[in-house]
Amino acid sequence: MLVPRVASAGPNGWLFEVSGATGATTRGIVESDKTPTVGIGASWYPDPGGGFFIGASALTMRSTRFPEEGAKIVADAGYTWRVHGDWTVQTIVSRYQFEHMPFAARMGYAEVALRGGWRDTVFASVTASPDTAFGPSPKSRAFSYDIAGRLPLAHGFSATAGIGYYDLRAQLGSGFVYGDAGLTYEYGSMQCDLWYIGTRAPTQIQARMGSLLAHRWIADVIWHF
Repeated sequence: MLVPRVASAGPNGWLFEVSGATGATTRGIVESDKTPTVGIGASWYPDPGGGFFIGASALTMRSTRFPEEGAKIVADAGYTWRVHGDWTVQTIVSRYQFEHMPFAARMGYAEVALRGGWRDTVFASVTASPDTAFGPSPKSRAFSYDIAGRLPLAHGFSATAGIGYYDLRAQLGSGFVYGDAGLTYEYGSMQCDLWYIGTRAPTQIQARMGSLLAHRWIADVIWHF
């Protein structure tokens, strides 16, 4: 998901959102297995032109393979630099925690990200985690590399697309490619997205992760206030 635009924050620096979606994925990995999700989030940008920011969000999660219903909780803090007006650079430190889910204690991880953007149109990021785990694999380092773009269209629509690589050699011996493409519609403080997410992984990753690799359509509605 693209970083919220600082310019959309309110006069006091706060930006809130409520969302609903047909499912949830992160870097091509299915987190909510064919079940809808509901999310809430809050971010604080003291200076709309850049500088320090913090945020937190929570997302409901449920898997058809397990009876438990749980949540994904994310807390982050970072700093934004504006370069010559059109360019932005961000550093972000995040903590991902899972509650009331199978293996929740092993699923939590921390992450550091470096992100760059140009005119709210092109985005690129590199992330690093020191303690990511999958299944019985030991917690170890993981990296991801992403590039995404947004093309404004008419009547509030825009086209979006992105591609990335998730480097999980320390856990699974390899990595895989993920990507998405879709449409976004914005009307006032409401945002609607429809996109397709796909992955391409070597045989050893497919054998370990199977149906957790996304090949699906997802729709969501987000209200910013």
